Amino acid sequence: MKRRVVITGLGAITALGEGSEAFWKAAVEGRSGIGFLDMAFASGQWKIPAALVRDFLPEKFVPQRKALKVMARDIQLAVAGATLAFNDSGLREKPFDHERFGVIVGSGVLNHELDELGYSVQHSLDENGKLDLQRFGDSGLSALFPLWLLKYLPNMSACHISVLLDLQGMNNTITTGASAGFQAVGEAMRIIQRGDADLMLSGGAESKVNAVGLSQYKVLGGMTEFSHSSTNDDYRPFDQSARGFVVGEGAGFLVLEELEHAKKRGARIYAELAGFGSSSMNGRQVAMQAALADAGVRASDLQYLQASGIGLKEEDRSEAQAIFDVFNGSGKNLSVSASKSVTGFTGFSSGPLDLILSTEALCRQTIPPVLNFIKAEKDWGFQIVKGQPMQKKLRYAMTNASGFSGQAVSAVTKVYEG
Repeated sequence: MKRRVVITGLGAITALGEGSEAFWKAAVEGRSGIGFLDMAFASGQWKIPAALVRDFLPEKFVPQRKALKVMARDIQLAVAGATLAFNDSGLREKPFDHERFGVIVGSGVLNHELDELGYSVQHSLDENGKLDLQRFGDSGLSALFPLWLLKYLPNMSACHISVLLDLQGMNNTITTGASAGFQAVGEAMRIIQRGDADLMLSGGAESKVNAVGLSQYKVLGGMTEFSHSSTNDDYRPFDQSARGFVVGEGAGFLVLEELEHAKKRGARIYAELAGFGSSSMNGRQVAMQAALADAGVRASDLQYLQASGIGLKEEDRSEAQAIFDVFNGSGKNLSVSASKSVTGFTGFSSGPLDLILSTEALCRQTIPPVLNFIKAEKDWGFQIVKGQPMQKKLRYAMTNASGFSGQAVSAVTKVYEG
């Protein structure tokens, strides 16, 4: 018999502030963390919408200041989000078996800072001011900070978290693009179910609100092309006038715990994580059906779905079609929400942040609206919550996450009936 897994800690860092409470309040109140950044390049000034975590103080979470020198901003955000979840679980005041508490983080390519790269390139130019790869190998690399690589390795978030919190159990990193943080949660759930840990800290963090990250998305396409007079009203997941996504940054982490272990220590239980499924991007429907089957829940029993809703028409259309297919076009009792117009698209952390939001929704029996949504391009057979938060009797929720041409992930949570 599979061991039951519950959620006992939530940790969020978003452009709306620190903690899951700040995130939740912004979502139900319809407030967005999206603003504008001014970035100067040789070609001129670049004004771009983004959701930046302002006034972030990593030294609050990292007591050893020297450690910050080998932490990219993504890692700093991950440590902060994980620490908030750990503190929220009440485990800092309780004894626990450190060898039975593990960490899994969703991560990937961490973007370098331009000043670091620029210093290396400066030492690699030929007499005509062009990059000479021979010089880059001879002197450019040696001009870098000696521990430079340690700042940007994907596995370093999990390493730093486990060291700072003394979590000596299973430790791993998932690198599957924007779905990585959510897949980390799913793997953490499986580890507890099979008895290899009693507690797991899992989630993800990402910061692409920098010159390198923004340039990547610019090349890939999909970023909104707002005018300078635009507002954050232009980010419209599932809307017929959707124009693309806005880059954000943040961290989302959860403490997962075996049910009996949580009850024994008197933990606050937010919800039960009952089912998980994943597939390819062409398998959104497969992922959702797998999560439902794993939870032993029929589609008709589901009242609420927190969608990925990235704001790209093709992506949203594909997700909406998958939802329609899973519910056989009869999901009239299904209420669907999405949060990226509040936080921006936060990459590795987007799935865990949505799971945090849907967990809060289960606890509060309230579904936050899709900010800026007005009308879908067609009737998808389910209700997209708009305008005001919806009070609704909830027992089950589904949360979806996906990335560009990567994996689709779904999880089913349910109200804990202790």
